[in-house]
Amino acid sequence: MSPMANQPNVAAIILAGGKSTRLGREKAAETLRGRSLLQRVMDRLDGLADEFVVVTAAGQELPPVFASRPITFVEDAYPESGPLGGVCTGLSSMGAPRALTVACDMPLLRPALLRALLRFAPGHDAVVPMNDGLPEPLCAVYAASCLPAIEAQLTADSFKMTGFFDAVDVRYVEPAEWQRFDPDGLSFFNLNSEADLRRAEQLLA
Repeated sequence: MSPMANQPNVAAIILAGGKSTRLGREKAAETLRGRSLLQRVMDRLDGLADEFVVVTAAGQELPPVFASRPITFVEDAYPESGPLGGVCTGLSSMGAPRALTVACDMPLLRPALLRALLRFAPGHDAVVPMNDGLPEPLCAVYAASCLPAIEAQLTADSFKMTGFFDAVDVRYVEPAEWQRFDPDGLSFFNLNSEADLRRAEQLLA
């Protein structure tokens, strides 16, 4: 057997350490229909990835989570840099060459869409859906090859999530492509308020 045979092919990076200023409390531990948001997101990714990397804030206490593949919890190495630092931390911590990358407050992710993004990934550094003319960088696939560009951006104290896109090969996925797998774009729905929580409850009912 090749020594690489047991290496993971795809990771799932979940950003769990973002500040929840609008909701006013910890998002990852927020319960939605009896399950934490973090567990709900992990459930949507389970079966698609060979390993999970959960990026946390310093001192953050997470709810118990379970998955069919190994889970690594890693503290964000770039605090105060927004999701870009979390993505960099996750990519640096994975054993796979690329990762499905999402935030922990996206409980309506559609596995069919995530599978499609992975199918587009070979030959590209990133696969990013476009929605209403703008990229959805936290429902995307990033390869480890993005790390030099991301690290250079962080070193320059530039924290825009899409700031490194011009320095890598991005495969943008237009609505006509992804709507076959997620007609209403529910994968991009994230929770920022009590109203969002109520809407998610209704959509999950």
